[in-house]
Amino acid sequence: MNIKAQDLMNLMEEWAPQKLAESWDHPGLQVGNPEQPVKKVLISLDLTEENVDRAVKDGVSMIISHHPFLFKSLHSIDLSGYKGRVIGKLIKHDILSFAAHTNLDTARDGVNDALAEALGLSNPEGLVKEKTEPLLKVAAYVEFVKAKEFKGLLEKKYKGMAGHFYLLGDADDSSRAGKMEFNVKSSSFRDVLDDMKEICGPVHYDIYELKNGASVEYMGRVGELPEALPGKEALRYIKAKLGIPDLRYAGNTDITVRKVAVLGGAGSEFAALAKAKGADLYLTGDLKYHEAQDASAMRLLIADGGHFYTERVIVPKLAARIRKAAAEKRWNLEVLEDSGAVDIFGHM
Repeated sequence: MNIKAQDLMNLMEEWAPQKLAESWDHPGLQVGNPEQPVKKVLISLDLTEENVDRAVKDGVSMIISHHPFLFKSLHSIDLSGYKGRVIGKLIKHDILSFAAHTNLDTARDGVNDALAEALGLSNPEGLVKEKTEPLLKVAAYVEFVKAKEFKGLLEKKYKGMAGHFYLLGDADDSSRAGKMEFNVKSSSFRDVLDDMKEICGPVHYDIYELKNGASVEYMGRVGELPEALPGKEALRYIKAKLGIPDLRYAGNTDITVRKVAVLGGAGSEFAALAKAKGADLYLTGDLKYHEAQDASAMRLLIADGGHFYTERVIVPKLAARIRKAAAEKRWNLEVLEDSGAVDIFGHM
């Protein structure tokens, strides 16, 4: 089945909703037409001119990057400058640019789960509590035949956002009315309510907030290494697993490391939380001098794996996930990876 860019954008929204993004972030559509047909998509950490040139050469019509290309506001588009030149190529060759940034950091099976998996961490738990979304129970009184039609819509349109649907009464008697109940996340309630009214007509309904059903999302993960290691051995293990050429660290290495906290990209401000969660070692990126001092003072071994090396793990993970979904949906889609990307920083 042929697809449009919007189909992939909807898939990404299902996996990493933009509501999970930080307030300062700008994920989602960067450049392009969502109605554009897509047969090849390229997954990358960054949208670079090299990636766009590759996309042109390989016939790629959509690039999904982790970092947004248009992170800061543009007041003009100068086609002779770098940003303008890349935007010009995207538009000229009908290539859509889409980004999933901090929403993919927080999302389940996102950047930090990929990082924890790369290190073989077991029993991973969330590090930084980011978002809490209430779960609502809706009880409405409708005709059974309309209730069944509405159930079909819920399963198709609101997958992952609504569920636990059931009817009370003789549901086999389609001429009768009865009580239907279902759960829905608060962010989707208004849309679900509109659809319910469109299918079932004017209805009487009650809403209850489920105290134990809230969805909680976390940034970062805390888990255990496959085996306890001396401090320096744990650092060598991380360096090898992630292919880091130069792993900076601070703190006492004369310890045994079993529990490790990770937060890809930049997260040194959460060192105290990592310590409170029982971590012996905290791996993040973009570590600053005084933050390293503070972590060392609280007897936490902290490592700076670099922004690039702690986040590039998401590229093959996301590509594989899209391939699997495309196969299940029978999409006519080829998924390419930017596997040759290198860190912007050199190492001597």
